[in-house]
Amino acid sequence: MGRAPEPGTIADRVRAAGTAMTPAEHKIARILFSSGMLAGLDTVASLAERAGVSSPTVIRLTTKLGFPSYGDFQRELRGELEERRNSPLSLFAKAPPAGDGDILAQARGIFAAAIGSSFERVSPAEFDACVDILGDPRRRLVLTGGRFTQMFADMLYLHLFQLRPNVGVMRDGLQTRDDQMLDIGPKTALMVFDVRRYQADTVALARRAKEREATVLLVTDPWESPIAQFADHVLVTEVTSPSPFDSMVPGFALCEALIAAVMRQMGRDGIRRMGDLETLRTGFEWVAEDGDTTQARRKDKKKTRRLPNDRR
Repeated sequence: MGRAPEPGTIADRVRAAGTAMTPAEHKIARILFSSGMLAGLDTVASLAERAGVSSPTVIRLTTKLGFPSYGDFQRELRGELEERRNSPLSLFAKAPPAGDGDILAQARGIFAAAIGSSFERVSPAEFDACVDILGDPRRRLVLTGGRFTQMFADMLYLHLFQLRPNVGVMRDGLQTRDDQMLDIGPKTALMVFDVRRYQADTVALARRAKEREATVLLVTDPWESPIAQFADHVLVTEVTSPSPFDSMVPGFALCEALIAAVMRQMGRDGIRRMGDLETLRTGFEWVAEDGDTTQARRKDKKKTRRLPNDRR
């Protein structure tokens, strides 16, 4: 039932045009992003006034983004804002699934296309910046999400915990997520997963983290959570699926890519920590082939398992 991935949202187009934009056009882009794109619904004169630029500059930017007129730009923007509010029920009402057809073949094509589109959307510079933060053991890292997207946070946490110290996951339990904000501050990076329909308490949580001077990383869908207005880094993932439910497949693929990149960045330190963890789990000390042992003590000196050489 899913639609084919769009060539790019307006936010995607603005980011792609970044190096080609003039300083005045960058002012307009900042207003658009800081308003969650809602400023694009203003008149040309109003948007120009908010950005401190001329009306012709607004028209030149929308033309540069591929729109024949400002009206075309606004029609596209209204459609994207409507997409943000879609639920599985509203998507089903708009396009109920066909009765016949090979759903397995359809799903294969849709998921493959969605993963490809997701990776095309990701800015290499944003990806690298996120990896630098995720792979910095000196910085406290906390991950969180919403009702469904918490699964992304949990999966990423379980992998990063094996590679680096000082990482945690935020979820309601003995303490509410609000209580857990107590230790969030300037030396913390908070990675948030939020896709439509965006969860109000998750948006509020991320905003409070930003107010406490934490670095905020966001993984969201093409229409972008309101968190994108103030996040330091944003990664966008597709959600197209063969059902009315947004897919998590591309999001998990993006998480797997982050894990691979962080493991490469951690290098020997990451391997050593993994070896230490295996020692705790199995009772055997794990030793690299070059003799660089983990910090754990051997519990059975006659049985030692070896790790492959660690070469960067």
